[in-house]
Amino acid sequence: MPHRLIEHGRRLTMPVLALWGSVGLPARMPALEIWREYADDVTGAEIPEYGHFIPEERPEALLAHLLDFLG
Repeated sequence: MPHRLIEHGRRLTMPVLALWGSVGLPARMPALEIWREYADDVTGAEIPEYGHFIPEERPEALLAHLLDFLG
């Protein structure tokens, strides 16, 4: 979906929270920089010891980031 925004010259204008785990492919990529290509207001964090399923693997970390983001 995000690549379609760029094709049409549009960007996400709402705040975007990007979370990824420290284990796996996303940890080796510049996640925030990638999302900043599509959105004006991006915050995010790498979740330690998390693989792919953040709600199942690190629910307390997810909740903390969501509460801070929605604060």
